[in-house]
Amino acid sequence: MKKIVLLLTLGALALSAFDGASIYKKCAMCHGKKGEKIALKTSPKLNTLSEEQMTTSIRAFLDGTSKVSSRYLGMHQAKLKGVDADDAAALAQHILTLK
Repeated sequence: MKKIVLLLTLGALALSAFDGASIYKKCAMCHGKKGEKIALKTSPKLNTLSEEQMTTSIRAFLDGTSKVSSRYLGMHQAKLKGVDADDAAALAQHILTLK
């Protein structure tokens, strides 16, 4: 019985694990497959940012405090739908692996 509970718990954790790759696919259209593009002629290349800078930026998009224009803020928020503040660091870490 303990093994079944353990397997079910591990399975649930695997299903709920954050998938930075699938989220970043939405970003790659503008930022490039490896974060190498200057998106919309305004953003820095993501592959030049630190993990802390990316995490801070992602969180600012999520909570609406980003300094980008409202047009771009809404677009980023739509692409980040389902991502929470805790996932921001995981997304940043994923982007760093693309270098």
